[in-house]
Amino acid sequence: MKKLYKLDRLSVLGVALISIWMVVIEMIISDPNVADMPQMGKWLKLVIYLIGAVIAFAIAYGLFNLLLKNNDNYKNTLVVNMAIGLTIEAVLITIIYLIAGKTNVWVSGVSGVIGFGILAGLNWRFLNVPQSDKIKISVLTAIWFLLTLF
Repeated sequence: MKKLYKLDRLSVLGVALISIWMVVIEMIISDPNVADMPQMGKWLKLVIYLIGAVIAFAIAYGLFNLLLKNNDNYKNTLVVNMAIGLTIEAVLITIIYLIAGKTNVWVSGVSGVIGFGILAGLNWRFLNVPQSDKIKISVLTAIWFLLTLF
C-alpha cells in the first residue's frame, strides 16, 4: 500500500480516473433503460454519468481537503484511498447487478458499507493527520455513504 502513496501526480490522476470510470461503468450497467435507447441517447447518458461522477469525486475531495486544510502531505494518500474505496463499491454493485439483474437499497447498502468502510479504514490507518482530523474524515465518509443510499 505504501508504494501507492508515493506515486507522482500523473499516476495519482490515473488512479482517480480509473475509479471514476469504474463508477460510470457501474451506473451504465445498473441502468435498465440504457439498452432500449438509441445510440445518441446512450452516448448522452455516458457523458452525463461521466460528468456526474467527476463532479461527485471533486466535491468529495474538496470537502475532505477543506477538513484537512491545516495539514500537508496527505493529498496523494487521500486520492488513492478515495479511488480504492469507490472502485471496490462500484465493482461490487456491478457484480451483484450482473448476477441478480437488479439493484436496490440493500445492494447499495451492503456494497456501500464495504466500499466506504474500506475508505474510512484506509483514511484512518494511512493518513498522516491528527486524530481529530481522522474523526472528521470518518464522519464525512459516513455522511457520504448515507447520501449514496438515496
